[in-house]
Amino acid sequence: MGHISRGHQAAVQSIYESAESTSRRKRRKVAVPEPGDEQADVVALRLSMDSSKLKCWPLTLHAASFIRPPKHSDRNTLERAKSFGTGIDSSNEHEALIFVTIYNKLSWGHRQLLRLSQHVLLSSQTLGDLYNVIPCQSDAIDQGAGNEPTQGSGEELTPNGTDTSREGSSGAVMWINGTLYGDGDSGDYAEKLFELLDTLHSDRKERPELARGPLMHDATFASLCLRLHQPYWLLHAGNCEHHFVIEHIRLHHPADPPTSEYPLTTHLTPPLLDLCRACNKVPAMYAILGDVRLGESPFVICAPCWRWMGEPTGASAEDVTVVPLPKYERGWVRQLSSTA
Repeated sequence: MGHISRGHQAAVQSIYESAESTSRRKRRKVAVPEPGDEQADVVALRLSMDSSKLKCWPLTLHAASFIRPPKHSDRNTLERAKSFGTGIDSSNEHEALIFVTIYNKLSWGHRQLLRLSQHVLLSSQTLGDLYNVIPCQSDAIDQGAGNEPTQGSGEELTPNGTDTSREGSSGAVMWINGTLYGDGDSGDYAEKLFELLDTLHSDRKERPELARGPLMHDATFASLCLRLHQPYWLLHAGNCEHHFVIEHIRLHHPADPPTSEYPLTTHLTPPLLDLCRACNKVPAMYAILGDVRLGESPFVICAPCWRWMGEPTGASAEDVTVVPLPKYERGWVRQLSSTA
């Protein structure tokens, strides 16, 4: 298996680099053992594969059109599946597993989506259970708001992304097949969307036909009519949008983790951090609001550049707010990497 894997990677890399027209830096070559260093059984396997009469077996340069280079979303920060279960086994013998993938819009191209995470839930669990385990950068912003760091103090700030209950949520709504599922809080976005629809004329083409569903914490997956690979929509934290897709549905197998461990998070893509807009070299650490020297608000900047800028002075200094950005290397990414 190791020989086949290394040989395949070497062949794919050679074809991809031969067909690549740009002058980008070449990838690190995959080490393949020399024929003289191979074991006898590996040599026999290689000779058997090389003697295959199938014309489709060897890869040619035409395969470059179908070879996808590694993407950022292929990386997984989790070493193993993270459990958010309650520890109570389900009594349903016919429990189904719902495999859900969460997508985010890219900040530089809102028409493109990036896979954020993947989760597995039970059919008896609710949309609210899914909402509670979705990691989101917006959950880590509010904690640092208004806490201006003292330069040189060495204060460590960590985001609040590990709180899966989302206490103090400003509201949320899910859209599935024309039905809105709110969270029932005082800022229920389902109510706000219907209030917005009431302001639109019924003859306008952009007015969608929406129905009111139960609260997301009461709507189980078993009660929903779901479509595989159909993009659904989630809105929360003001204007933070996610799309989620039901990838797969199957029955719970005895070899699967016990039902008491669900929901599970099986994949978590590393977050794309904004670079400092002053040096454009390192990730930003602060968001500066109301500083006339920077030309825009908010302005994300790294710690060295902010120190070189110096503290704001004058009458406008009181209007400047420094919001520390979450440190994901110490935040929810690392927490989710640990075992339950």
